Amino acid sequence: MDVNHTFVTSDYHFRDWTFFGGAFAESTKEEEMRHIELWNSVVGKDDLVLYIGDFCDGGVGDLEELSKKLNGRKILIKGNHDHIDDDWYRCAFEDVMTEMRIPDLNLRLIHVKEEAKNLEAGERVIYGHAHRHMSGPPATTRDSICVCAKWHGWKPISLAEAIRQMDAAQSWAG
Repeated sequence: MDVNHTFVTSDYHFRDWTFFGGAFAESTKEEEMRHIELWNSVVGKDDLVLYIGDFCDGGVGDLEELSKKLNGRKILIKGNHDHIDDDWYRCAFEDVMTEMRIPDLNLRLIHVKEEAKNLEAGERVIYGHAHRHMSGPPATTRDSICVCAKWHGWKPISLAEAIRQMDAAQSWAG
């Protein structure tokens, strides 16, 4: 796996402008278009995006439309807002799963960090979900990083950068 051309991100909640529009006031239709531009500014057409949950709160037509607008090949690790049948997600994603392990890198990707059970020795977690009711991003530790788009300038980050940030962190999570 080419960690420089593999990206991780989560929680765009495309097509649900009311999801963030209330007290959180983060996303409108215009903001969604800007988020697509920001995504495409870092992800190339042939890059791989490991999308860690809560992609689109719209319908199947929205999935297809968004997939065409967003650069990269995409794999979905489902989140708590990804409710439709996996077969429908396959119109936008190469694969769909509830979590992903990358043994060569000792990584587990899952939407909710607390749901990462039975971690292997030294296994680290890349997760999403932590974006609401927070004034700042969750701390990156040597064993975990949150890749919610909100905390990364609405841009996916490379897997190499996620690993670099965990390696640079000062402590292990307790």
